[in-house]
Amino acid sequence: MLSFKKFNKRYALLFAGLLLAIGISVYYVSYLSFLDKDNLIIPQETEVSKQDSKIKISADTDIVQKITYLKCNDEEILQTKPTENLVGLNIYQLKKVYQGWEIDKFDTNEVNMTLKVDSYCREHANNVFIGVHDGHVAVFYGKPGYKPIVKETTSIQVNKLMPQDVEDLQHGMVVQSKEELLRTLEGMQSR
Repeated sequence: MLSFKKFNKRYALLFAGLLLAIGISVYYVSYLSFLDKDNLIIPQETEVSKQDSKIKISADTDIVQKITYLKCNDEEILQTKPTENLVGLNIYQLKKVYQGWEIDKFDTNEVNMTLKVDSYCREHANNVFIGVHDGHVAVFYGKPGYKPIVKETTSIQVNKLMPQDVEDLQHGMVVQSKEELLRTLEGMQSR
């Protein structure tokens, strides 16, 4: 025979559990009733949520590649048609081919992908010229007039150079090699 104390404990636990279940149900029903259907936050369909392995690249898909060069903030955008080895790939297979790229959009009409490179663009990386910066002779990445980036400022003061050198520097003196750069700077220093 159950003792009166044990009997009461069981009923007390059962009653507490029943109250808890009723409380949760009331909270849930009241929560739903307060929600306005117009204010429901429905996740927008984004390109990312449309990722589907059934969508594949076709021969007519435009491949748009955007490369951002972090050291000069230049962007390069290339638009091409897929090569044979890309036709038929889904987004997951494409991600394996283009590791490091971010796929911004993927559908049968267009694939947009971006890559951030911690370097200079080709224009800045492949071209160097000598010019003037803060009254000193300086070496710049890029071409004269095209968003020059100071690579190095020398100790050579422009006001101590010959007028013809100053005029050349103000237009930007393009150099083709490191040797030509050093030779030109040494020549200016010795004058």
